[in-house]
Amino acid sequence: MPSNGEAVEQVPEDLDARKPAARVGRAGRGRSRRSLVAVAELIGGVATASAEAFRALNAALTPEAVAAAGLRAGIYAGLRDGNVRFFEELSRTSGRVFDALGGPTAAQSTPEVADMWSLARHIDYERLAQLVSIEMQKEPSTTP
Repeated sequence: MPSNGEAVEQVPEDLDARKPAARVGRAGRGRSRRSLVAVAELIGGVATASAEAFRALNAALTPEAVAAAGLRAGIYAGLRDGNVRFFEELSRTSGRVFDALGGPTAAQSTPEVADMWSLARHIDYERLAQLVSIEMQKEPSTTP
């Protein structure tokens, strides 16, 4: 207790930012960490996809490949294969990004839809027939 009569409030250990356990615990939670992980996955994935595309182009432009097929055919094949590799790697990256974001699960996002046969079992056909007959007995109106 200070000598001037003021009380010092004790900070619980789990909330004290100076304690390593509290810093690690708070850093590991929340959307901001997941967002940063997703951005890092995305940037790293685009870099890997670009590298794969250039590797495919380089493989198609080896002296042996150019001598066998020609420069124009080698460039075309390299760009085609590089494009394929780029988008394949980008699709894998996209999956990792969505996993890192941790969105809603499929069970939560899709409502349960009853199949036709279970729905047909719950229809009261007698009541439906009565309502139809009442409607048919009404006089038709002149206005459409």
